[in-house]
Amino acid sequence: MVEAKPRYRVPARSARDVEPLARPNRPTARYLRPDRSGILGMRRAVTRDAKVDVLEAAERASALALDFMQNSGWLAGAADQIISDTIGTELKLNARPDLAALGYTEEERSAWCRIVEAQWRRYAWNPAECDLAGKSTVAEMLDAVVRHYLAYGEAFGVFDYLTVRRRRTLGLETGTKVSLVAPHRLPRTTREFEGLEQGIYHDALGRAQFYGFRRRESGIDVESAVPARDVVHLMDRGDNPGSPRGISVMAPVLRVMSQSDQLADATLATALLQTIFAATIKSPEPSADAFGAIQTLADTEMPDGFEDGPVAWADYVGALQQDLIGVWDQRINALKSGGVNLSDTARIAHIGPGEELQFLTAQTPGSNYLPFSKNLQQEVARRLGITLESYSMDHTGASYSSVRMGISSIWPIVMRRRERIAAPFAQAVYERWLEESIAEGRIPMKGGYQAFLANRQRVVWAEWQGPAKPTADDYKSAMASKLRLETGLSSLADECAEYGRDWEENATQIEREMAALAKRGIPHPFGRSTGGAGPNGMAADGNRQPAKEEA
Repeated sequence: MVEAKPRYRVPARSARDVEPLARPNRPTARYLRPDRSGILGMRRAVTRDAKVDVLEAAERASALALDFMQNSGWLAGAADQIISDTIGTELKLNARPDLAALGYTEEERSAWCRIVEAQWRRYAWNPAECDLAGKSTVAEMLDAVVRHYLAYGEAFGVFDYLTVRRRRTLGLETGTKVSLVAPHRLPRTTREFEGLEQGIYHDALGRAQFYGFRRRESGIDVESAVPARDVVHLMDRGDNPGSPRGISVMAPVLRVMSQSDQLADATLATALLQTIFAATIKSPEPSADAFGAIQTLADTEMPDGFEDGPVAWADYVGALQQDLIGVWDQRINALKSGGVNLSDTARIAHIGPGEELQFLTAQTPGSNYLPFSKNLQQEVARRLGITLESYSMDHTGASYSSVRMGISSIWPIVMRRRERIAAPFAQAVYERWLEESIAEGRIPMKGGYQAFLANRQRVVWAEWQGPAKPTADDYKSAMASKLRLETGLSSLADECAEYGRDWEENATQIEREMAALAKRGIPHPFGRSTGGAGPNGMAADGNRQPAKEEA
């Protein structure tokens, strides 16, 4: 009988199904493929909107950052260093308006800028005029803004305007006032169906409309909605795109700072413990073992060959016990009479028979303490945007090239922080003050207040100059600046801005000094290397004097 063949075929397996079975160990080129240790697999991570991450961790991160800044000398000093690098003593106004459309010549524009800058400085350095509470100057507010940014990742300023009657009562000239508000005064309440995200009300376009601050009145927290036009919200929106609020700059290194504190505390505790028990006495007598051996000997039957009998054997064992007790009695008496007193520098220590006084050296910190501690400091300094030498104040092993390279790498971060955090606050206050000053006639302008409103963005444009970039060698930096100017790679404005100065003010001051020295018959020092200070140099009026013929 012939067996019938099946009417169907078993489908062949695809190459995709066969290949893993045929070659199970074949490497694959893909991201995050499994590794033998499985370390990466234990790290849990998800992708979601940045605002969710900020909402969940911001409050805790801010509290920890404030705690470290208040209780850690490393972090408190680092915050001061960051503020000094970013702001220095102040951010100096350099008004850069475009007044050509208003009929100003270049000389008139320059003169108008000098008036604005002089009046702004008087306003900014008078706490009664710029601060609503009359306590802080604009420079001091900028310090607080940067400090809030480090701890909270954001800073807030709220504007107020005092009426003329109120100003007369307080003896003030201007009505524009600003107050700093701590970010924790803006609760992170979120109700998306109302357009409320982390305390900020937004419209359909995502633009801020109101800020739901919680202010203190008569000992009670009262919620109030402040219009967005009266609030300046400062944060680096490039850190968490899409998030309406910021998170502490120190958030990525909070764990590292905790490890550093724990390492320091554990090292100190171990060192103190070893210092307390650094002096020990080594005894040759195995006390417990000796007594145990004698007791075992007493419980043992009299050995064969002992001629004196059982009574003599018991007396023999008892004598051994008394001898051992006598030895320890002598040792204890020696310790009582002579003693070992490490605090008495003039005493000769007496110890028991056969004992040896040993001194133990502390083994903490170990050989790996300093490298590991330095590594923790490097990670914190890297995140904060300062050099390791600035963070630790330790310049051991630093060379000119390393210091110069470190400053060159960090300085763009300083400028970025200045332009995105500190300068916008000063600019917001400046714009409010300038608008009021023009409207009330304290600063003249062609066309008046209406012309200002029609050209507001052109008029209020300004630059804010902070401290100069630090140098490792002033002479080499000056020669490099000279070479850039001579080769046309830089301008006076660029070089003066590098040192935190306004080139027009610098040129005006030099002109004033040259005229004063020429009036007194004193050669000026400007341009000495090119003959500008001697008889063949530049005259006070700027014209080159004719060279004298050599004899």
